[in-house]
Amino acid sequence: MRRAIAVLAALFSLIICVQWQWPGQASAAADPVQLRKSAGQAWGLKSLATGKFVSAPAVGAGGDYARLRAVAGTIGVTERFTLHTEDKGAHISLRSEGNGMFVSTDVNNSDKLRAQGDHLGTWEQLTLTYDGSDVDGEYYKLFSPIAGKYVAADLSYATTDPDYAVLRARTPDGARIGSWERFRLVPAGDDHVGADAGDTKQWGTPPTPATPSSSSVKVMAWNLCGDQNTGCTNHHATPDHIADQVIGQLGDVSATYMPDALFFEETCEKFAKSIETALESRTGTGWDVRFAPIYYGVTTGGGTVKAQKECADATGYGNRGAYGISLAVPEENTWYRAHILDSPAGAEQRAALCAAVESKAVMYCGAHFSTGGAGYEDTDWSHHGTQRDEVMADLANARTGNYRVVFGGDLNVNPPGRGWDGHAVLDPAYDAYRECSQLQDPNSARDGQNTANNSKIDYIFGAGHTACAVSAGTWGSDHHALRSTTVLP
Repeated sequence: MRRAIAVLAALFSLIICVQWQWPGQASAAADPVQLRKSAGQAWGLKSLATGKFVSAPAVGAGGDYARLRAVAGTIGVTERFTLHTEDKGAHISLRSEGNGMFVSTDVNNSDKLRAQGDHLGTWEQLTLTYDGSDVDGEYYKLFSPIAGKYVAADLSYATTDPDYAVLRARTPDGARIGSWERFRLVPAGDDHVGADAGDTKQWGTPPTPATPSSSSVKVMAWNLCGDQNTGCTNHHATPDHIADQVIGQLGDVSATYMPDALFFEETCEKFAKSIETALESRTGTGWDVRFAPIYYGVTTGGGTVKAQKECADATGYGNRGAYGISLAVPEENTWYRAHILDSPAGAEQRAALCAAVESKAVMYCGAHFSTGGAGYEDTDWSHHGTQRDEVMADLANARTGNYRVVFGGDLNVNPPGRGWDGHAVLDPAYDAYRECSQLQDPNSARDGQNTANNSKIDYIFGAGHTACAVSAGTWGSDHHALRSTTVLP
């Protein structure tokens, strides 16, 4: 009996231990490396109560690991957070750039906020609500649905206490909101974020390119269909699987075929590093795969905040990061810029991404435009025109800086030659550049081979082209890849 009691006691202790063990931090140890490729907007979270920035150092054991405290005087890596949403902006989640983990309301630990979640769940959901403004700008309050309380910088501890200014969901709904519950979102300095909806002064100045030498480049544009579209087999795919699909697509051309740049759409943030590694293995040379997220406007009741759309988790893998577009270029690249394009309210806030290759004096710009037409995001095609103009302004900036430009991606509109709905949207692009299917003849038809079902919605524009082809296979996508050999003036 005593042995039975001892066994039961041991089992009970084990159950208690398992029930209350703190979530481990090792599962996302590689995430910061995977996420360094992103041109997503990062923020500092500044407490009105302390006048300090919220910090989430990846230190501490158990329930003290990566707890959030409003104690930092400046924004460093552990004070940088990105905003994410999986429900079109109804809720947001904070991801720490210090350890790549999402901020959780730890209901097992007095509702403290800790950067310890490896994916988005109910613990990671927060509601961001505009609460006013002053001479220093807007401020917001954060509500934790899982705790049913507002987040506060808890100043009830002595200033010498390790829990001083810890963020905790502690203020009941309906209670008075004061400085403890108020926070500012301060943009963290990052030149790669670039312009937002036409604010082209933020695009910046790329480095001076070398004297032009190369006369042509090879380019590929491919929508990976990598998120959760069940109309293709790449949906919910892991990063390594997508990297294999990219190599398969290249291998269908030849064992040695390799573009100088690749535009990808409907990709996930954590695909970037795997694709980069696969390209380096294929070529024996260095690559950089840059990423730009697509956003949603956050429902704040005032103020203007965007959160990165999150890719759906992959079964057996987990979180795949934000959803957006990527651009693969040689590793010499250091200057790249995202551009959040003017998009319909309530819809995906689409993106463009440019990257400079100085040695060849080439600026590559990829984009994914809104869906258009009746029943889609941009019902009257007006935002398509604005998105086109914003990207063409980026190209003009690059040309002013003595770069030759190549532009491509999934533009979600059929070409002018078909006369279909929205057909005039791309006329200005055709006026200024040659599309892949035209080769070098400006008077040839503004049309081309289908790239997705019965539509041509994928494009490569440049000064001209000596070759243009659409891939035979889709390699798990619902799009064929478009390939060009593009002339450099």
